[in-house]
Amino acid sequence: METGGIESHILEFCHKISESGIKIDLVVPNFKMTLDNELKLKKVCNSVYISRNREGWKRYLWLLMIALVIGMKRYNALYTNGQGESIGFFEKFIRFKNRWIHHHHTSGDTHDMDTWGGNYWKSLMAANEVIACSNRNAESLNKILNRDVKSIPCFSRQIVISQKEGRTSGNVSLGYFGRLIPEKGIDTICRLSEDPELKNIEFHIWGEGVAYPPGSFYNFPSVKYHGKFYSLEELKNAISSLDGFLLLSTHSEGLPISLLEVMSAGLPWLATNRGGIPDIACDPVSTRVIAATPTYEEVKLAVLNLAEDIRSGKISRETQMHLYNTKFSSSALTSQWRMILNLEE
Repeated sequence: METGGIESHILEFCHKISESGIKIDLVVPNFKMTLDNELKLKKVCNSVYISRNREGWKRYLWLLMIALVIGMKRYNALYTNGQGESIGFFEKFIRFKNRWIHHHHTSGDTHDMDTWGGNYWKSLMAANEVIACSNRNAESLNKILNRDVKSIPCFSRQIVISQKEGRTSGNVSLGYFGRLIPEKGIDTICRLSEDPELKNIEFHIWGEGVAYPPGSFYNFPSVKYHGKFYSLEELKNAISSLDGFLLLSTHSEGLPISLLEVMSAGLPWLATNRGGIPDIACDPVSTRVIAATPTYEEVKLAVLNLAEDIRSGKISRETQMHLYNTKFSSSALTSQWRMILNLEE
């Protein structure tokens, strides 16, 4: 459990559901989050049980020990998420009177299916309800599992920043933050930065990953690498410094939390047509979706057009901010989750 999209969702899920009056016992068998986030979880949850053991047999032994500790309790509902092989094992020892809801975060297509272990398959079939994070992903899971799959978006942090005016001069700043893996289009961003036709665009990157160790971007003068950020304030500063966001993903996506966060701030974005991304594309000007596997020239043209519209002030932030507030805000999602977990008052 690292600090990424799913982990951001868990932090917000625990915070907002607890805030609504529900007591949560949180169990994480492979915890990799920061101490700060660990303390946040302990502050909002009734109890937190975490382990940092990665080996399979140690994980199962630890889960069994935790099950013995909390197994005497009778819960109203069980919520699980991710793609862990140990999910179904743990469920067998937990007593709950309402429902077992499993939340699947990735695309649910055939490529995603190839990553599922046998025990995870069993969990997907055994849960009382399977929830996807987007409509498209729910449809894919429905076909593969041959069972009804509903869709509820992930929680995200709502970002409020000062509104920018359209640029009439100077460089346009486009950026990406998140995991630094090739599948997120990092190499394409580097290539774009070297293109003379994009000389008036600066590219900014935040994050870390073994594929891009420190120094990977030294040879790309138009790429400004800022390392990893840890706090909400740092996230706000990153978004405030940008004119637009890029997610040129080449692999299966669920509903990218980064797009929800920039959407909440009204920042325009450009992304490939992957997973649930079309679910949050609210207008073709401020939220732009290109082909799932575009050519370099197609990406380049889309980036040029986005930069030009930003420069000329054609993009209004209010449309996507309104959509976020009505469909993806914490208040909208809390009521949906309480209902699906059968925890309505």
